[in-house]
Amino acid sequence: MTVAHRAPLRDRGIALGLGAAVAYGALTQGAFYGAGTMLLFLAAAAALRVTVRGRRPGPGITAACACLVGFGLWALVSGYLAGDAPAAVPTAVLAVAAAAVAMSASGLPERARRVLVGVVVAVAVVVAVSGWLGVALHLDPLALPSAGLWRAASTLTYANATAALLVVGLVLVATRPSTGHAPDPVTAVLLVGLVATMSRAGLLALLVACGVHLAVTRRTELPRRIAAALPAAVPTLAGLLPGLPDGAPAHPLAALAGAAAGLAVLVLSRRGAVAGLVAAAVVTTALVMATLLAAPSVADAARAVGTDRVSASSAERADLARATAERFTTAPLAGVGPGQLDLHYVDHNGVPVRAGYTHDEFLQTAAETGVVGLAAVLAALLALAAAALRGRTRDGAAAVALLAAFAVHSAFDFLWHVPVLPLLVVLVVTVLTPHHPSERSTCEEPSQDHHRGRPRGRVERSPGLVRWRRERCPRPRAAEPARG
Repeated sequence: MTVAHRAPLRDRGIALGLGAAVAYGALTQGAFYGAGTMLLFLAAAAALRVTVRGRRPGPGITAACACLVGFGLWALVSGYLAGDAPAAVPTAVLAVAAAAVAMSASGLPERARRVLVGVVVAVAVVVAVSGWLGVALHLDPLALPSAGLWRAASTLTYANATAALLVVGLVLVATRPSTGHAPDPVTAVLLVGLVATMSRAGLLALLVACGVHLAVTRRTELPRRIAAALPAAVPTLAGLLPGLPDGAPAHPLAALAGAAAGLAVLVLSRRGAVAGLVAAAVVTTALVMATLLAAPSVADAARAVGTDRVSASSAERADLARATAERFTTAPLAGVGPGQLDLHYVDHNGVPVRAGYTHDEFLQTAAETGVVGLAAVLAALLALAAAALRGRTRDGAAAVALLAAFAVHSAFDFLWHVPVLPLLVVLVVTVLTPHHPSERSTCEEPSQDHHRGRPRGRVERSPGLVRWRRERCPRPRAAEPARG
């Protein structure tokens, strides 16, 4: 077998290893309890990547990998200085694994990248559907009661982690090329799953993604496509209302009616204005029926959502931040050591509390590894963002948007302690990042609209993108008369 034939097989093996790792982690509680199998998949992909010659990562990806490896080494040093180096091993392994993911995914051909994006979207759909089922049927641990409400926890068994994964899926789906204005079914499913988590930080992260994408591209593509899915998502979510309160029984019929109404909107919205009116009538009827079936439960659910989830403050999080900041001041340079943040404090109600997570990954990283560790993490994030912006492509804009969303969400929940999430974000950002500057414009040819009389231009190609760029093309010179 020649080298030309071996290269595609290696690329398929790399994509298979990375995709299997993401799928396994998402379906097994985020690999929170034992990440050995997921790491084996990643190790296989990294081993295959090492055998590929002549394909070096771009400078941005290389810098990010160096920062991640440096953070892993510093975590071990911080743990040693704190007197418990073994406790720092999981943090160091996760950092090195993230670097291995970036190295393995960099430079993959377009087909392999599309396969990985498809795997991530499929995993996100499974997570969203499992969360919806958990809330509709009160299935523990696919949904868990929290603050008086049943919240979608999905296969990750953590509502906020589910929201973070679904935001990544939403950005991927809503930024892909589309030809119509009808709502996208996958976008609607992911949006339902996201709202069912009742995660305030997740919704904020989605808004941040829309804002960053708008700032980078100067186009309303991402928020417009998400808004287009709202008419289908609203009745589906309304069907969950009767069963949302913690003390209420499950209402599978109401949830099924809401899902049917949402499906009707998706189908009928593709048939024109008249069908849209019919869809609105169907949705209204379904909502009225659901309300009549369980009016007290709907009122209780609306009251609980308004009391607990429609709020920008959290006294519990403020207590955690205060206690963590106090621990940070005890060792600001090297930290107290990864895995050794054992918080003992008295909360705002005067009750003694013990906790190990701050719900703010930046603050917890600073407390555990000091300013040195936090600087390494921030440098890795900035390097990934710079690499994504380097090519100025559609995919690069999506990568920056989801990276910003994940960073903002990480300031409100302990997402980095769910191993599949940081690895997933690094994978998607690397896959969407152009590998070479030449990917910004790799060929020059007449556009598809040239036969319609439009001016010639350059077609810019990159994975998942064909973009028009007008240019003045030199006119052909007249033939010179023969001499002599």
